[in-house]
Amino acid sequence: MRNTPAALVWQRNYYEHIIQSEKEYLNIEAYIENNPANWGKDSLWPENR
Repeated sequence: MRNTPAALVWQRNYYEHIIQSEKEYLNIEAYIENNPANWGKDSLWPENR
């Protein structure tokens, strides 16, 4: 689909969020940084199926 002009691509479960404080920013940053370490525990992770 990416090579098809004018084809719409929708990302499921996507939402926007306005970060309103430095504390909130740091929490989000830590989540993004540390989340891959938890993938092995996720039942939906392909290697765990």
